[in-house]
Amino acid sequence: MTRKSLLVLNAGSSSLKFSLFSARPDGLVPTATGVASGLTVSRDVKPGLKIKCSDTEEVVCHQNLISPTHEAALSAVAKFTKSFTRDPVECVGHRVVHGGSQFTKPCLVDSTTLRSLSSLSSLAPLHNPHNVAGIRAAKDHFPTAHQVAVFDTAFHSTIPDYAHTYPLPGELAVKYRRYGFHGTSHKYVLGQAAKFLQKDNLNAISFHLGNGCSVCCIKDGKSIDTSMGFTPLAGLPMGTRSGDLDPSIPLKLIQEEGMSVSQVDDLLQNKSGLFGIAGVSDSLTVEKAYKRGDPRAVLAMNMVAYSAKKFLGSYTEILEGKVDCVIFTGGIGENSGLLRKLVCREGTLTTLPRLSVGGVRDISRDHNQSPRILVVNTDEERAIAEESLRCIGTAAATIGESGASARC
Repeated sequence: MTRKSLLVLNAGSSSLKFSLFSARPDGLVPTATGVASGLTVSRDVKPGLKIKCSDTEEVVCHQNLISPTHEAALSAVAKFTKSFTRDPVECVGHRVVHGGSQFTKPCLVDSTTLRSLSSLSSLAPLHNPHNVAGIRAAKDHFPTAHQVAVFDTAFHSTIPDYAHTYPLPGELAVKYRRYGFHGTSHKYVLGQAAKFLQKDNLNAISFHLGNGCSVCCIKDGKSIDTSMGFTPLAGLPMGTRSGDLDPSIPLKLIQEEGMSVSQVDDLLQNKSGLFGIAGVSDSLTVEKAYKRGDPRAVLAMNMVAYSAKKFLGSYTEILEGKVDCVIFTGGIGENSGLLRKLVCREGTLTTLPRLSVGGVRDISRDHNQSPRILVVNTDEERAIAEESLRCIGTAAATIGESGASARC
């Protein structure tokens, strides 16, 4: 049987990350991963592409790009892919940040879907336009491959109306609602935790902590609440994002500080959070300063931990105390023992993992305690690859039954 390749694209505001997988009878095997950086930014930063071979971590490509655009980056990725593997690319899986209310699961992308995705760009202006541009370019470079969109918001489509509705009048409450993000990551680590604990339909509280941070309340394996809202600005203080604020503060910044709407948006998106309090957005730098006793770093770390503990407490109550596990994931969640210690009750954690299997570490002090405290390595690219394969399999079965085209 001919082996197939699967390409996963994650187009951000100034970068294009990709992973290449070989789809084999025993599962997906990663073969290469890379990132194109310096896209759509100042001329002082040269756009470039760096690619590593997955099994050896050897850098197999390091080149400058002809222009700082996602199209140029994807052209270089496509050229590399076709030279690196003889296996045809059967599917390209795309991370799409915002699916709105329309897209609640992965879907095959056709011209109608692409128009619908374009109409959602205003909901995530820093991400969705680049996601759509990536899909258009991938269709040009891989015209015979299935194009599949996988949405960050999809996992949260099960949040009940009383949790996703804001107290606004009439149609405004329908238009502006909680969507939630990081859904692909929360769903993936939940699945890994379920395998580790050998229990399906978990009740869990998942912390995705990176430059962007979110918490997800999961009941019987489904998202029922999350800290991010209409946009990824809500919730915990983050690297440069403010997190939750009194809604009147942006109005006061405009009315009394003379700031424009775009200046307020830039302030809350890019100059707040750890950066605003500690003067730097990098969590590792803030953590080192915290250990030295730097007062700004101490305040910033305590603010993040306090906010996280509020979500932990409220979600525990929502789950009526029946929590199988608390999950920490993302760059900070996986690597910052300090923040995990600040968030969790004293006496619930051990300094060394009691058990480590695959990408899951059990750091509970007592193996029999409830909830278990787990550190789970997220792998959004693999999650997108797996979702994409399931999608094209479902679509093929549907087409075979109906004789018509189908979405997943």
